[in-house]
Amino acid sequence: MANLQRITLLGSSSGRNSGDAALIAAIMDDVDRACGRELTYDIPTLRPAYIRDHYPNRTRPVGMMPWHGALRMLGAPTALALRRADAVVIFDAVLFDRSLFNPLFNFMSTLHFLLPLAMRRGTPLVAYNVGVGPVDTPAGRRMLKALAERMLFMTVRDRESLELLREIGVQNPRIRLTADAALNAPSWTAEQVAPVYRAAGVDPDQPKLGININRYLDTWASAGRVSMGREAFLDVFARALIRFHEATPVPIVFVTTQHHDVDLTRALMERLPANVPTALIDNRQYDHAAIKGILRHLDLLCGMRLHSLILASAEYTPIVGITYQPKVGSYFRELGLGERTLSFDDFTPERLCEHIAGGWRDRDELRSALKKRIPELQARAGESAELMAALDRGRAEFEARWATLGNG
Repeated sequence: MANLQRITLLGSSSGRNSGDAALIAAIMDDVDRACGRELTYDIPTLRPAYIRDHYPNRTRPVGMMPWHGALRMLGAPTALALRRADAVVIFDAVLFDRSLFNPLFNFMSTLHFLLPLAMRRGTPLVAYNVGVGPVDTPAGRRMLKALAERMLFMTVRDRESLELLREIGVQNPRIRLTADAALNAPSWTAEQVAPVYRAAGVDPDQPKLGININRYLDTWASAGRVSMGREAFLDVFARALIRFHEATPVPIVFVTTQHHDVDLTRALMERLPANVPTALIDNRQYDHAAIKGILRHLDLLCGMRLHSLILASAEYTPIVGITYQPKVGSYFRELGLGERTLSFDDFTPERLCEHIAGGWRDRDELRSALKKRIPELQARAGESAELMAALDRGRAEFEARWATLGNG
């Protein structure tokens, strides 16, 4: 007899971020496939229409706006979704302590407050391929530890997350290193993507460089960092791209994966001279599956947002990264490409140009490395769905399945 009918998914779900949207798609697809049927997913979200319109799965959007009686995840709608759930699944990278007690920005304190509602009903709590940290405060570390101890099982997407849990003294025996769920997200076909490139003024078959930037700039790069600011960031990036284009005159396609990054992206494009051909493809017009397909047809992506890099690499598109946050470096190390990221401590026009040019020169080598590593990570990401399917068959099945995996 099936034990799971309804799952509440708790994480970032603004409907404005292609990475978060891809995570949701991959989790639902993988769990449904592993369970052999469609489950129902309650998803607290800022944009219920995105959840209704962009997934083939059985979804129920849960409003998170003030007129729904909520301050983001904190409120009656999420509390009621927890009471309905047969299992609660936490996803993405919401376990950090910046602005810890601000429910409009930070979900970890809200989860700490709300999850006992599910625990009292005996509802299993799962952390599914999550990213953990940063946590820099005593309160954040205590809260993270308490949450981790409550999980029936916890899978993390990178080794640094696993090490952080060990560092703060988590004793939960069911914690395992897997990989990011978005690696298994769906994507558009070549036939669907080609008209998008043509509409943007780019021949889909010609070589092209992709750029993804992030409005957070370097503010998450390290604790206590004084940011270089918007103008300096744009100046460095523009000068680097002009220099790159002088040596490698290919079109530059800017791909945004978060609505908030469009203004900064346009500002960078405006700094490039008319002889540098550019195009903008943004996720205000295209959903997560379309963006993943669009990223597949780049010859190289230089990206900042983690999930732009994950979605591109999952399609074997060569990537180089800029470590706006430590998690970007973590992902490249999981790929075995740790040297292919650029730190903001070394962020100059010369170094950025060299970084992009090196990736362009070595793109065949990078693609070969991805073709070897990505299937391994995709299989690891799918382990969490297999555990959910075992839980669906009963606790004994779950315990037996966990025993075959163990910690790691």
